[in-house]
Amino acid sequence: MKKLILLNIFWALVAAGAYFSGNKKKEGSVGLNSSEGTANRYSDGVSSLSRSSYSSKSPGSKGITRKNQNDRLGTGTIISSEVSRRISSALGDPDPIRRNASVSQMLLELDQSNVSEMLSAFENAPGGRDNDRFFNDFLFAWARVSGEEAVKYAMDPESPRRTRGDEVTAVSGWAAVDPNAAKQFVEGVENSDVRQWMHLGVLKEMVRNDLDGAIAYSEKNVKSRARGEQMDRIVEALMDQRGEQGLIDWVKGIDHTVKENDMLSYKQYATRQALARVTRNDPEKAVQFITENATEPFIDSDSLERTSRYISDTSIADEVQWLADLPKEVKGQRHALGERFEEFIKEDFAGAGEWLSSQPLGPAYDEAIQDYAMSAAKDDPEAALAWVDRISDERLRNYTLGRLTPKEPREKKN
Repeated sequence: MKKLILLNIFWALVAAGAYFSGNKKKEGSVGLNSSEGTANRYSDGVSSLSRSSYSSKSPGSKGITRKNQNDRLGTGTIISSEVSRRISSALGDPDPIRRNASVSQMLLELDQSNVSEMLSAFENAPGGRDNDRFFNDFLFAWARVSGEEAVKYAMDPESPRRTRGDEVTAVSGWAAVDPNAAKQFVEGVENSDVRQWMHLGVLKEMVRNDLDGAIAYSEKNVKSRARGEQMDRIVEALMDQRGEQGLIDWVKGIDHTVKENDMLSYKQYATRQALARVTRNDPEKAVQFITENATEPFIDSDSLERTSRYISDTSIADEVQWLADLPKEVKGQRHALGERFEEFIKEDFAGAGEWLSSQPLGPAYDEAIQDYAMSAAKDDPEAALAWVDRISDERLRNYTLGRLTPKEPREKKN
């Protein structure tokens, strides 16, 4: 009986050992298969993501191969490259000083090996004014590394992070390292409006190192708001690099007789902007230029009126007096004086009347007299009509009288 009990216990232990041994092997097999499955998924993720690429919709695009370094483990953990980690951390830094410094340092280190990772980080970053500004800086830096790719990304409407005006920033970065290639690319842009603004992007960099080349480049562009902003950049650069005389020499050298690209309009705008700058520091030089070119078509009333605003910081009377003292041959004097005098009336009606009464009057004052008469008519109609009689231009005088004389009511028909 005792032997039978011992034998049963023995077989029970054998069975239990076999059970636990088999279960252990089974668990080990599951663990290995799980590991292999994770490894396979990780491997497949790398291969499939490394094959993915961004292809610009722009014709002739070479595409941008972007290897995704943010590969995901079976546990859901993200393994990020050092570049992605640093830029993502920098963009999320709440300290603005440290954030600016970190992003700027990374953009200085940008090269072909890390541009795709940084682009991906920006695309996945939240929007906002600061991040948009940083992305703009990234585009500029990217274009210095790979100009055509950056510009095509900026022009592609399907680009994840594209915003209005990015193509101007990108082409500026390209022009900073290879202006000829950037210019050649811009010439091939079909949309004329976009092309004009991209010309501005190229010119913004050219004025730094090749001011004369930038001037010649701007003259080839058609009349547009973008060309006006190009010329504003030229004015700034000329003032900084060559001073007032440089501005005057630039305007003198513009051939306004060329019909192509409306060069008369180009010279009128250049004159207006140059005179505004010169008058601030050297009014006599501005007057000399106007006097020497009094009969030229590029001296218009707008140039004169704008220039007068820089004659004095305190007295509008000095400004209108400067206009009144210009040579009689200056075209546009009458209209410029009238426009500025209208402002004088709004600021100081009594003072404007005293100033006008002290002047010799004549054709140059006709519009100023009209403005004053029209304003005076509200309180003193008789005095207003007396002023109208002093307008020398018969047509303008009759028109003003018609405005001030009450019309008789029409008789009702029976």
